[in-house]
Amino acid sequence: MKSASYLLIMMMLVGLASLFIIKRPDGKPYLSVDMIFGEAQQQANSLLDKSKRELNNVVDSAKSALGDETQSKSQATIYKWQDAKGNWHYSDRPNSRVNSQVHTLDPTKITIMAAENTDILKEKAEQGDQLDDKGGINGMKPSEVKKLVKDAQNVQKLMDQRAKQLDDT
Repeated sequence: MKSASYLLIMMMLVGLASLFIIKRPDGKPYLSVDMIFGEAQQQANSLLDKSKRELNNVVDSAKSALGDETQSKSQATIYKWQDAKGNWHYSDRPNSRVNSQVHTLDPTKITIMAAENTDILKEKAEQGDQLDDKGGINGMKPSEVKKLVKDAQNVQKLMDQRAKQLDDT
């Protein structure tokens, strides 16, 4: 039984090998390594080309979507007016009661700052307004409070400078 299986397998291998040797009427063999791997290479190349086309379509769609967004951002308009107390107000709509100044925003000149982490303020508020052993309120020393106020004043100066720059443009 073993020899019959062995003989059958050997005949199949000889038959397969003969396809690489026996030639067709045009002089080419019926089967070649190039035929096997060349076809696989062609399929891989066509799949790669199709993937590239699809990727380029997606990139073009994204660019057009971003282009539309950029155009809408470049046309963004804000309105500014001053109330009776002298305070300036900004809005995306003009104030009908007073004369509003129109400002067109240029997205290339807008600076966006990241928000600070305010978790520490929440923790201190939860502790209550009780004096601690350091003599401060909510665990802050008087020197820390002074520094905090000074920092707030510096931030206010920066905001005023930025507002002045926006007014000058």
